Amino acid sequence: MGEKALKKLQVWKYQRRRLRLLIFLLRFPRLVYVLTRLLRFVIPGRETRSNSARRHSFSMIGGGLVGPADLKAMRYVYLDYLEYMDDLLYAEKGTWPVVWSEFNLSNEILRVLDVVMYVPESMAIMGHNMGTHTTVKIIEAAEREGLPTEFCSAGKAAIGAYLTHQAPKPDLLISSSHPCDSVVSSYQTLEYLTKAPLFSVDTPYWDDDDSVDYYADNLLELIAFLEDNTGLKVNWDDLAQVCDNINKTNALLQEYTEMARAVPSPCNLTCLLLGWQHSIAAHGTENGLKFAQMICENAKARLAKGKGVIKKQKIRVIWWDIPIGFHFLEPWLNRRFGAVTVADFMGRVNTNMIDLSSRETMIRDLARSHLNIAMARQLRGPAEFFTEELKRILEEYSGDCMIFTRHQGCKGGWAMRKLIRDVCQKSDLPVLFLSTDSFDPRFASEQEVKREITEFFQNNGLA
Repeated sequence: MGEKALKKLQVWKYQRRRLRLLIFLLRFPRLVYVLTRLLRFVIPGRETRSNSARRHSFSMIGGGLVGPADLKAMRYVYLDYLEYMDDLLYAEKGTWPVVWSEFNLSNEILRVLDVVMYVPESMAIMGHNMGTHTTVKIIEAAEREGLPTEFCSAGKAAIGAYLTHQAPKPDLLISSSHPCDSVVSSYQTLEYLTKAPLFSVDTPYWDDDDSVDYYADNLLELIAFLEDNTGLKVNWDDLAQVCDNINKTNALLQEYTEMARAVPSPCNLTCLLLGWQHSIAAHGTENGLKFAQMICENAKARLAKGKGVIKKQKIRVIWWDIPIGFHFLEPWLNRRFGAVTVADFMGRVNTNMIDLSSRETMIRDLARSHLNIAMARQLRGPAEFFTEELKRILEEYSGDCMIFTRHQGCKGGWAMRKLIRDVCQKSDLPVLFLSTDSFDPRFASEQEVKREITEFFQNNGLA
């Protein structure tokens, strides 16, 4: 007998129940800290079908290594997640238009329209909270309809979620031409399947003023597309408020990433990646700003005392690729090796301020900001966008090694292997090129990835 089919929106309903409980518990961050410290002794080291959901969720809140002050801050992000999920599930009533927005697009414009926003690729990460097998089932649904195994699993999860009724029916789709061909083709597939109108923002290759102007014109066309197809109008005063929050939030998160240069690092990768995920779902909220303020204050307090985010930091890791999404490895790295990720490809914030003095300056700086978010900043143009930033990271962050995920769906990443190796060799930095899929453990399991990392540390005298 085959597995039971997922019920409509079952993944999101499950997640919402769990999230409500977590938000309630985080009213008492010290209690949660004690509980997670105790749970690390009973959470199994190896995944099984029955413990997969618990293990994944436990790792995503820090695996017992995130202190009460940061746990208290994380609650603000989860409050926005809950609103996001409530909107998704309420969308079935048809009160507001549903807009699917690609994960590499910043969503501040959607936040000032009365629409329900859904990020299709979010299933590639969030589905694992219901168990790794759930996300695999969703990916397999897309493969059965003809998507090749080598296609990016984030795109397959987006398409599979629609096929398995784990996504609200869209009225509109918006996407971009970055960061890769898989994104472009996955939204063409979604347009065909859903029959919803698609607008794709055309991303420029270069980084000059003409490129920014071109992208700004694209954003104005996007606004016209949204207004024409929804009958709604962008509230420019509300957009200015959202952008003001984004300016303040990004400034704090950028300061946070810079503090990771200190030895020992006072910064927590769990919080940094949570901030990145929040920017996809709810950029520019008051809750997001409060989260950034709190984690920055917490890191400053540790920095002033000369304390690291964990007590005994032995290995400083530069993880310059997307993280492993099917099981968050940072708690294991912290506990097993005293390893701390001090520079992260996705969580690192390095963007511009948005000038709010007029609509024209706001749109132009929004365009520049969009082009400077993670992945868009490094992967939309020549390889030098990637390697030059990597060189700066190697110079500034005192890394002991670098890990490159080599996500099998990222063909650009595979093509740059020699360029990356050359940069690391010039810095005399050992580099590990994993062979994995960030979201699909069928390609390389959690245990296989851990074995590769363990052998790499041992072979280079780091452990």
